[in-house]
Amino acid sequence: MRRINIGLLGCGTVGRGFVDLLARERERIRGRDGVDIAVRRILVRDADKPRPGINPSLLSTAALDILDDGCDIIVELVGGVHSAGAFVRRALANGKHVVTANKALLADSGRELFASAERNRVRIGFEASVCGGIPIVRALRLGLAGDRIESISGILNGTCNYILTRMEQDDLEFDGALRLAKERGFAEADSALDVGGEDAAQKLRILGELAFGPQHVNMRVHGIGDVTHAEIEQARARRCVVRHVATARQVGGGIEMRVERRELPEFHPLAGIRDENNAVVIRGRAVGELMFQGKGAGSLPTAAAVLSDVIEIAACSTMTP
Repeated sequence: MRRINIGLLGCGTVGRGFVDLLARERERIRGRDGVDIAVRRILVRDADKPRPGINPSLLSTAALDILDDGCDIIVELVGGVHSAGAFVRRALANGKHVVTANKALLADSGRELFASAERNRVRIGFEASVCGGIPIVRALRLGLAGDRIESISGILNGTCNYILTRMEQDDLEFDGALRLAKERGFAEADSALDVGGEDAAQKLRILGELAFGPQHVNMRVHGIGDVTHAEIEQARARRCVVRHVATARQVGGGIEMRVERRELPEFHPLAGIRDENNAVVIRGRAVGELMFQGKGAGSLPTAAAVLSDVIEIAACSTMTP
């Protein structure tokens, strides 16, 4: 049986979730897929910090030790663009496959990184970069590869959706709903990228390039920071709901992308998506309209998406036993 060694960069919420999920599912994966996946090294900031259930000998504060070590797949979960980008570039140059949940890095440098992966005959898995546990990347990359995609629309940010849902159902103003989202773990302490729309825009850019290919993008982004409860109530009076919606469609020689709050009729497919949940509606010329929905964030849903990429690469690669 082939053994696949993982170099894990980052052991935060998602990284720890990945370690725990792999430990739980390792034997099942061995029996079903015929590969033994094991974490060989873990990059952390503080190797002395207690991490129950993790062998301290796996921990390292030196990224190059992991990137140049005998790891087959590098799982990048440190986030950000600069350090993460340097790690991923080094891994690809060293002939290692990469799995990442880093939407910001892919939105910023995706074309360059995929070109590097092709040159070095390795793969990049990025299912976890958009909508956590919803397999939307795989659907566009594989399941719908034979169809012409006409449009994508979706609720791509769980923080915004949670805030709007609480404003609607709990009669809260924006600040109160944001505070509640932070208290319940659905918003970061600094939520500017979420409520400003940039997080959803990064995810939309990834989906748009998968669906339509590399083209000029006309992007317009508007957040929800100025939404009022009065606006929510006015929509309700018209039997509508307010949702933060991302859309992408082919227009002429480019892609038109919009991230903005919209008033949706109660019967609209996205109107019923509440709280931290995400959803994506894809319209294809042959298949018609398809909808994907589920948990868009959280340590285990995101870790499951990371692990699915690891399994796919491990099972399909030409690594020797």
